[in-house]
Amino acid sequence: MAKDNLIKDWLEQEMSSEERQEMERVIALTENLNVPVNTGKQQAWDQLLSKIDTSDEKERVLVPETVSRRNWIGYAVAVAAVLFIGLYFFLPNQNVMLSTGFGDQQAFTLPDNSVVTLNANSSVKYNKKSWLENRTLTLTGEGYFEVQSGSDFVINTERGSVTVVGTSFNVYQRDEALEVSCFEGKVLVSNDADKGQLLEAGMQATIDKNSNRLDIGSFDPNQTATWRIGEFYFNEADLASVIDELERQFNITINVSVDIEYRTYSGYFNNQNLTEALQLVFTPMGLKYEAIDNQVTVQ
Repeated sequence: MAKDNLIKDWLEQEMSSEERQEMERVIALTENLNVPVNTGKQQAWDQLLSKIDTSDEKERVLVPETVSRRNWIGYAVAVAAVLFIGLYFFLPNQNVMLSTGFGDQQAFTLPDNSVVTLNANSSVKYNKKSWLENRTLTLTGEGYFEVQSGSDFVINTERGSVTVVGTSFNVYQRDEALEVSCFEGKVLVSNDADKGQLLEAGMQATIDKNSNRLDIGSFDPNQTATWRIGEFYFNEADLASVIDELERQFNITINVSVDIEYRTYSGYFNNQNLTEALQLVFTPMGLKYEAIDNQVTVQ
């Protein structure tokens, strides 16, 4: 950027030890500035300048017409102050994204000491600045939550929302389906079609991706949310969703050359041994597979 060359040229001139130390302090401060998510440094800088240039006075605060060498330190400090203040208000949301990739599972501690453990290829997003007053986050994928007592804790998904106060539960939201399993305490599940169903420990809510209906049932705690220890159980699950889970856990691509639209799978696999997992899923269904590196062909 042009400002980098300007600073470099200025540093190459003669200066006192005091001046150099002050300038280096300013540079160090500006290097710690953050820019918005999905926004490059140049874009954020241009947007900030644009906001300043269109002030009521119509003056360029950051680009004075003449600046003496002696006044440069004061000018540089002023630039740093404007950047800090400008970017603070330029980033009012302070959004934080926590995510996992394929073949990855991680536990994250939230600002209130609640803990969310994310399954592979999952994410949560929340506002760090307002978290303690508004404990609301957005989940994509699957997560196990251990929530500290306090104000309402709300999890938004594409298919519905989950509201709790302090409890442990699992939320699965993939392929337009939502499944909430309550392990402790109470959980309120709602969507556009249903204003809310209260779950107690041992109860499970599912939202059908086709009818959008919210159904309540029970679940086996020994076979639910066991992905946290690398184990996966299925009961008449769409084979396509089982294949998706295999891909997430082993970071592989599975190419299927046969019609599996109406096929379901009941069984188990773990994420420690790919060969064993492929055998457990495909062999009982009479399907043949071939694995080469991270590519698997099923026929």
